[in-house]
Amino acid sequence: MDRALLKEARRHGNPAFPASVYRVECPPDQPLLDLHWHDELEFLMITEGRAKMRVGTEDYDVRAGEAVFVVGGELHSGSVAGGARCSFAAVVFHADLLAGSAPDSLHQQYIRPLLDRQYEVPVHLGRMNGDSAALLDILTELFETYRRKPFGYELAVRGMLQTCVSLLLRMASRAEQARRSAARRTERIKEALEYIERHYAEPIRLGELASAVSMSEAYFCRFFKRITAATPVEYINLYRVRQAAILLRTTDKKIMDIAFEVGFRNLGYFNAVFRQRFGCTPTEYRMRGGSGA
Repeated sequence: MDRALLKEARRHGNPAFPASVYRVECPPDQPLLDLHWHDELEFLMITEGRAKMRVGTEDYDVRAGEAVFVVGGELHSGSVAGGARCSFAAVVFHADLLAGSAPDSLHQQYIRPLLDRQYEVPVHLGRMNGDSAALLDILTELFETYRRKPFGYELAVRGMLQTCVSLLLRMASRAEQARRSAARRTERIKEALEYIERHYAEPIRLGELASAVSMSEAYFCRFFKRITAATPVEYINLYRVRQAAILLRTTDKKIMDIAFEVGFRNLGYFNAVFRQRFGCTPTEYRMRGGSGA
């Protein structure tokens, strides 16, 4: 596929006001929007029916009253979904419309990183939160203002687009903060795993383990299980029996000695955990040459 052939040749607006609004009605047996791209940014709102919108490589099921945002240069297309007619309104605008007089530090701080895709902004805009709902309300007002074209409508449209983009970036900021926060917590879980690897042969108390990674015990246990699919105690015991399995394969140490060496203080409990993990007793595992489950 030659991407250059898909670039839209249409000019949107004019140099003084580089923005246009388009309204499209489509019967169910026709393509809603052919695959294409353009340098301008776009908000596209479904006003009737349902559509399957593809932006980049992702598909989005968009219902009436919802919208998608398309950053400049992104391939996008759409098809009617649900077997009924579908309509949309779209505003396509150049990023220069958002800029002030040069030099514009706000453009460099906010718009340029958006165009360079340094922000992970939402594509599908529904009413899942206040900012997204507010953005959709502003888009509805924008389309009506553009339709009526009262005196000074260009200023109103420009202001509404600036507000829409600010809401979009605010949602991206929150998403980025949440991603960074989750990444920090994940790093702490990695620290906890390293702590277990260093101290598995010793008694490990949950409170000490949580404290080592600066988390409360209750939160640490919840988050640990979310990341590893095991409770801290389950993970510690499974790590211990994996170490025991290595010793069973590579040494002739007594099973009781191995159990104590890897951190168990009760031979019966060690046997039970080992059987749960490998499907056999430590003795059977050794006899089979380490061929347990």
